Amino acid sequence: MDASLAAARSSSGAPSLSFRLPADDFRSHSLAQKQSLIVFFDEVGLRVRDGAVDVAQARIDLSNQPKLVVDSLAPEHSESAVVALLEALFACQPDIANLAVELPQQVDISPLIASGALITTDTGLIAKAQAVFQLAKPWLGTVPPAYPDLPVMTNGTLHPMRPPKPTGAVYRRFIPWLNTELGFHVADREADLPHFHRWMNDPRVAAIWEDNGTLDQHRAFIDNRLADPRTLPLIGTFGGVPFGYFELYWAKEDRLGPHYDADGHDRGWHVAVGEDAFRGKAYVSAWLPSLMHYMFLADPRTKRIVGEPIHHHQQQIRNLDRSGFAKIKHVQFSHKKALLVMLLRERFFADQLLSPDLTGLTDANGQQVLGSLARNAL
Repeated sequence: MDASLAAARSSSGAPSLSFRLPADDFRSHSLAQKQSLIVFFDEVGLRVRDGAVDVAQARIDLSNQPKLVVDSLAPEHSESAVVALLEALFACQPDIANLAVELPQQVDISPLIASGALITTDTGLIAKAQAVFQLAKPWLGTVPPAYPDLPVMTNGTLHPMRPPKPTGAVYRRFIPWLNTELGFHVADREADLPHFHRWMNDPRVAAIWEDNGTLDQHRAFIDNRLADPRTLPLIGTFGGVPFGYFELYWAKEDRLGPHYDADGHDRGWHVAVGEDAFRGKAYVSAWLPSLMHYMFLADPRTKRIVGEPIHHHQQQIRNLDRSGFAKIKHVQFSHKKALLVMLLRERFFADQLLSPDLTGLTDANGQQVLGSLARNAL
């Protein structure tokens, strides 16, 4: 059996709809464990492997109500392996929004119920994509604590005290249609300086950012963003290769805050994609919703994400349209006229916006790429 394609079977054993995984398998929980959990098909069925050890065996039935039947499960992986299976199924087959789940009787389901990964109903256990993708641990590696809500004043603006900044890797997600992992890590003033310096001096980036300069100037730039409680500078990677700079900010005390009724946990972002090899629909459809995903997971109190693209940057505005951002109004800053855009947490998860519409993109075999959720309109 081709590892990238397996036929889901009904309880009678008859073939049903087909379900695909990437040819090189699906990787989950990269930051939560020493190594990723690998989800794959073989002649036995659907499996999860931790290193060289199989920790779960399952089968899927898409003939009527989509159902995941887990036949065996290692006790020490009872939570992570089930979530890895659910992530792989929902990420590669995003037209499935809900899934019935059957587990071995001896499995302790209480952690899965407590986290929201599984939900009890009159007919049994179910998993909802919009709930599974709100679990922080599979992508952040941990569940961030809710920092105390302590009011402080900055330049005349009352806002919550911001938590200490994370260091190192903060997010990792396997992208099915690219067959690679996307990651974000906090910018390192030395390790990330060479490519950050090159990106900022690229004419295409400098035309928007206007921050071209020397190595020392760019080292100071990173230091400033690391020291400012308002901002979090991130570097994005595909397969470990840096491709862009992402600057997150708390909107309340930002320059954008006075232009709308900002909540204390609204967040915003700026982006500079520095590598031409990582431009285009397939890549922006990976990093843009993943960045939103990270911000929503980093603090559950973040209900809205805002942006301020320059008003005439039509390509960026089209990308934001496709990603579920609403156009609110134009804002006049001293250096640019911007369009205020806003994405609601409820819409992001309820409309499965982590899964983009990649209609028209095909793989090497001419098939529709994995992970695409067709939409007529957002």
